[in-house]
Amino acid sequence: MSAFRINDQIRFRTLTPDGPYSSTGQVIKILPGGESHWLHVRQDDGNVRMLFEATTQIDVVELEAA
Repeated sequence: MSAFRINDQIRFRTLTPDGPYSSTGQVIKILPGGESHWLHVRQDDGNVRMLFEATTQIDVVELEAA
């Protein structure tokens, strides 16, 4: 089971072929990937990025109450 849930707001840092990449977004899909999970994350700019939970630094962002 993933440590994250659908609709979690997250901040992440991962390595890409172009170097380190950091952003924020919302988990929209979780798929099993062997010993870990793939998270589909809709970033704030609307793009969707796939993150492998085992190799990506991910933190849940606590939203402030209005």
